[in-house]
Amino acid sequence: MIGETLPGFLAIDDSVYRAENFDLAARHVMSPPYRPKGHQEAIWRAIEAGVLSTTGTDHCCFTKAQKRLGHDDFTKIPNGCGGVEDRLHVLWHLGVNSGRLTLEKFVALAAANAAKAFNLWPRKGSLAVEGDADLIVLDPERTKTLSAATQHQNTDFSVWEGMQVKGVVVHTLARGHHVWANGDLRAEPGAGRYLPRKPFGPAYEGPL
Repeated sequence: MIGETLPGFLAIDDSVYRAENFDLAARHVMSPPYRPKGHQEAIWRAIEAGVLSTTGTDHCCFTKAQKRLGHDDFTKIPNGCGGVEDRLHVLWHLGVNSGRLTLEKFVALAAANAAKAFNLWPRKGSLAVEGDADLIVLDPERTKTLSAATQHQNTDFSVWEGMQVKGVVVHTLARGHHVWANGDLRAEPGAGRYLPRKPFGPAYEGPL
């Protein structure tokens, strides 16, 4: 069984849609929308029970100007939010720091289970020999205030604006290449690789 949720659904509720500021409300328009705060506990229980096995994002880097296309017509607001850059920080802060996630569960939710679902395991989502050596180093004691002013994704909004987290990624390796070094972004355009895969991997045959 495979089920996915977003860290945003654990941190943000539907009160954002009642904001008097149009830009704030519009920037959170996505599908499915944010739900009442009481839903967050139900999501946590589903994660703990294994009903929800992966976390992703509804990552769409629309700008304030683009979201304003729907100022006079709600249906014309571009659908989606950008949040991929800090999703691990939020998941660690809310899950591991609170004791709701073990380190092993965090890795499974953030990487391993998705790799299995998309039939990329063990090349992705593991430290297996001949795997791609995609790794992060996270400092569990470091703190950070999340903001559009300091993010690298190409948008002027962050759904996490002002959120303080404890636990920050300080190094990232992609296929063994050091692409993030304590604030220094070293990723190169065109460095990504398409990975052909077969459909319906082992994850579809039983629980992850």
